[in-house]
Amino acid sequence: MDAVHNPYSPGAGRRPPALVGRDFQINAIDVLLHRAAIGRTGQGLILSGLRGVGKTVLLNELAGRAQGADWIVSKVEAHPDGAGRDNLQVALARGLHQSLRQLQGKGWAGKFRTALSTFKAFSVKVDPTGSVTFGVDVNTAAGRADTGNVDTDLTELALDLAEAAAEQHVGVGIFIDEMQDVSSDVLSALISAAHEAGQRDLPFYLIGGGLPSLPRVLAEAKSYAERLFDYHTIGHLAEPLAAEALVTPALAEGASWDPDALSNIIRVAGGYPYFLQEYGSVAWNVALGPVITPHDAGVAEQFGQTKLDAGFFASRWGRATPAERDYLRAMAADAGGHSQSSEVASRMGRPPSALGPARASLISKGLIYAPEHGQIAYTVPGMAQFITRQTI
Repeated sequence: MDAVHNPYSPGAGRRPPALVGRDFQINAIDVLLHRAAIGRTGQGLILSGLRGVGKTVLLNELAGRAQGADWIVSKVEAHPDGAGRDNLQVALARGLHQSLRQLQGKGWAGKFRTALSTFKAFSVKVDPTGSVTFGVDVNTAAGRADTGNVDTDLTELALDLAEAAAEQHVGVGIFIDEMQDVSSDVLSALISAAHEAGQRDLPFYLIGGGLPSLPRVLAEAKSYAERLFDYHTIGHLAEPLAAEALVTPALAEGASWDPDALSNIIRVAGGYPYFLQEYGSVAWNVALGPVITPHDAGVAEQFGQTKLDAGFFASRWGRATPAERDYLRAMAADAGGHSQSSEVASRMGRPPSALGPARASLISKGLIYAPEHGQIAYTVPGMAQFITRQTI
């Protein structure tokens, strides 16, 4: 069929044409928006899951809804390479800057002017290069969010922004992708700021997405984090939802799926949203149409896997050192399930202590995570099978 009209959209963070199976999380942000409109508060949201389940897409959707409701919004992405607390704070300031500038045009006054002054003091402190500027005359707040202490400054900024938002019957949303990679001091400060705002019944929220280890990371940063957020595990799509993700876009283009072809693609994709888009895209391009047949699905399975191996999996495999690849290979014997660190060491003929650096580095690179004490698992579904294919 015509590739120009291919309705599937594989890619990092790209919204699929049919965003299915995430109604619960979308409803959660809508509840926060409506509560803010009547002067009530709630909990921030935490989305955790493996790579490829659509956390970034969902986070973008939630942030877009908050922006559409005239919330003060900043969306940032943390990085495991230690881009550093200062860089994250600069990214946070730049996101807030864009949002605040847009809201200035709506004639906000009152506490909004105070919030702008506090924000200017914060932005000057974290970004002395001056890249965050307003283009309007606003005084820098003296003695507010300008100490250089991340805990103090983020809390004061959060409170002043939230008071301005509450006056307008909206909220403040800080959306953080790859939240498990936020440095410990900044993460602790952000949680403290959200906690303080909550105690004062002010609408300041952290909405984060990250790996399955994120809830544990938050609890380690602040013990009360487990009570501060509404936690959502984002996983693969059940078969009816996976079918909807494939069928709905095709119908919009006048095409359809043979039931057997549909079942085959859902099976090989494992219900993971990114894989569904990748295999669906290939199936569309090889099909003569208007029906995608079992033969088309078989060809898509072969070429889709080759495409994933060359890109999605290979890019992660390529980030590992030879010693780290040995560790990943030893994990593959568990077929993608949770591995015992001691058993991985035994397979490698090494004491667990000797493998600590490789394990820590793989966690830092986001290639594996620790679901429980003494356990390790891939962050990417299908990684074990990919590694097995490389060693056959």
